[in-house]
Order: sequence, then structure tokens, then C-alpha cells
Amino acid sequence: MLVIIINMIISKQTFPFYGIILLISIIISLLYIYKMLKKENIKDKNIYLYILLYGIFAIVFGKIYTIVTSNFKYNIIDAGLSSYGGLVGVILASIIFEAIVSTNKKIIKYTIISLPLTYGIGKIACFIAGCCYGIPYNGIFNVIYKDDLNIGLFPIQLLETITFIIIFIVCNKLKNNKNIIYITIFISTIAKFLLDFLRYEHINKIITTNQIFSIVILIVLLIIIIIRKKIKKTS
Repeated sequence: MLVIIINMIISKQTFPFYGIILLISIIISLLYIYKMLKKENIKDKNIYLYILLYGIFAIVFGKIYTIVTSNFKYNIIDAGLSSYGGLVGVILASIIFEAIVSTNKKIIKYTIISLPLTYGIGKIACFIAGCCYGIPYNGIFNVIYKDDLNIGLFPIQLLETITFIIIFIVCNKLKNNKNIIYITIFISTIAKFLLDFLRYEHINKIITTNQIFSIVILIVLLIIIIIRKKIKKTS
């Protein structure tokens, strides 16, 4: 089994793998953003201020989403970091900062492109921690978490890691496309919606909370595109 040995080792340790891997995913994405903004000649002071805002919003909104979707089961300290909550926080941070320090949407663009990378690396933390696991599955590469369900599960976290890192690579190649922000959000949201069918949470459910949120994002994205097209026609 793919993770039996790893899981047995980790379950006996108190080392915070989950938090550290999430932190690494954020740091790698911020390094990408920093590198791209430097190439665009954005001032260091503005980049550092944005990175600070990015971190604060990602953590706060990541926890808020977890609290709300768990029916307030957790408090702000104990709540884990939700990917969708962090997504909302980071996008808000980039929009707010762009409104204060105009960079011709470069901050928003590179932030959006970096999100699949952040999410992809972050899912390794979920894989090791044994959360967000997949549907029951006894085929090749099935995963068994001895301290939890103790049944074969689909390694959805690793599939998400591979999928979203590929999305990041493709979108980064297309970074000069004028619609790259919309392309990245669209592809990432569709991927998240489809992959959620393979998560354990989807069992006995027609649609999950994540999938509902995915639909909301797509609707909002469509509305924004339509409004922008109308504004261009009238200008």
C-alpha cells in the first residue's frame, strides 16, 4: 500500500508536517510572485508589503472558511486552513493592494497564476496528515490510514498535487496572454470541481460544499467577463 509505512512512521511523531508543508507551499509561491514582480520592475517596498498582506489574508480567510463550513465547530485557533478560503483571501489581498498601489494588475496576475502551485504543493500536507482523503478504492496505489478508516482509499491528494502543478506550469507558459487571469481561474475551478467527485466527502452527496463554491466562482467569473465586454463596447 502506498502510504502504510509512511503513515505508521508519521503517526508516532509529533513533528508538524502539515503546517510546515503548507508554509513551504506559500513560501514557494511567494518566491515565484517576487521573481515575476521584480522582472516587471515593481519596487521592493511594494512587493514586501504585498507579501505581508498576502500571508495575513491567506491564513485568516482560510480559517474563516473552515469555521463556517464546519458549522462553527472550530475556533480561529484550532481551525485548519481551507484551500478555498485561502484562495478568497489571497485574491482579495491582491485586489485591495492593486487598488492602493497600482501596478497595472501585475500583482493580481501573478498571484492568480501562483495559486495552483500553492494548492498543489499544499495537498502533499493533506496526504501526509490523512485529511481530505479519497473514496474507498482497492486498486493500484490505494492508501490506508491505520489511525482512521483503516480501509483502502483513492490517493486523491496526490492526484490533485499533480493536476494543479501541471495547471501552474501551463498557465505560467501562457502568462503573456491578456486573459490569463480568467484562464487560470477557469481551469483551476473546473479541475477542483471534477476532482471533488473522488473525495470521500462526496459519498452519499449529489454535490459538495467545495463544488457549490466552484459553481459560484464560475458564475462570478462569467458575470465579470460579460460586464467587461459591455464596458469595452460602450467605451
